[in-house]
Amino acid sequence: MTLIGHVSPDGDALGSTLALSLVLQKMGHTAKVVFPSAFPPGLGFLPGADRVIIGRDRPEAAESALSDTDIIFLMDFNAPKRVEQLTDALCQSKAYKVMIDHHLHPTKDVDLCFSYPVKAATCHLLYEMFQALGWERYIDKSVAECIYTGMSTDTGGFNYNSEDPGLYTTISHLLEHGIEKDRITSLITRSYSIDKVKLTAHLMANNMTFYPEYHTAIIRMGKKEKGMFDYQVGDTEGLVNEPLAAKDIHFSIFLHEQARYTKISLRSKGEFPVNEFAHKFFNGGGHRNAAGAEVYAPLKEVNNMVIEAVRLMHPKDDE
Repeated sequence: MTLIGHVSPDGDALGSTLALSLVLQKMGHTAKVVFPSAFPPGLGFLPGADRVIIGRDRPEAAESALSDTDIIFLMDFNAPKRVEQLTDALCQSKAYKVMIDHHLHPTKDVDLCFSYPVKAATCHLLYEMFQALGWERYIDKSVAECIYTGMSTDTGGFNYNSEDPGLYTTISHLLEHGIEKDRITSLITRSYSIDKVKLTAHLMANNMTFYPEYHTAIIRMGKKEKGMFDYQVGDTEGLVNEPLAAKDIHFSIFLHEQARYTKISLRSKGEFPVNEFAHKFFNGGGHRNAAGAEVYAPLKEVNNMVIEAVRLMHPKDDE
């Protein structure tokens, strides 16, 4: 079996994929884990992370894992394009494809789909699937750590998309498996490099623009900043949340220039639906207070597009 997650994997993608792979291994299956690109070093503590195949580093091994298998689990993404350079290998594989995800608009190009956008994290959905399947006996501390990490990171430390009481019931069960919640939180949020701290300070002070009439802040990061601060994968994780600490900012946007596209990260507080904003203007998606999109255009062009979109749809004064 092969499990694959999306490009630029976050805690939910890595946590759900590793959790399911560990359970499958306990059941006697061989399970390979593949990602198109590397995950943030701060998530390297997760059990099984050292055995992940990174497509950009080992393209032949990644493509082989997708072609030479009977079943592929597509974890925490809703469309094949989300695995970038591995899209063709995934689509051309004759393996039975199972999608487990919580994003809107899931592809129909799979054999079996478990898609529940109401869930705050794929890891939470996966835990409930383990319960429904009678697989709780396979959950140990390692599996529980992976699940908790995904739930925590995809809700910003349970600060958004986290009103479901079931989240906290699940946390209670995970604690019974021996996870050290405070330790995991510390590893995720307090193990940054000095360069990351300096990059964050620079972007907030010099690359953030506040649009008071729209209650919106936009942070921009181009290739220049990556060179200035020895950028590493994951160094801007969570940055989009920071402007929301200001009472007058209801909508936060982070534009991150990549090699071939610009990544848009969106966060809001209150009722402003960033998932609708992402879908309407950029063919993206997500949840009410956390969403994103990718636009195959340079940073300057995407910035202009975003500003125009904000003018057309922005938080109201009473939000």
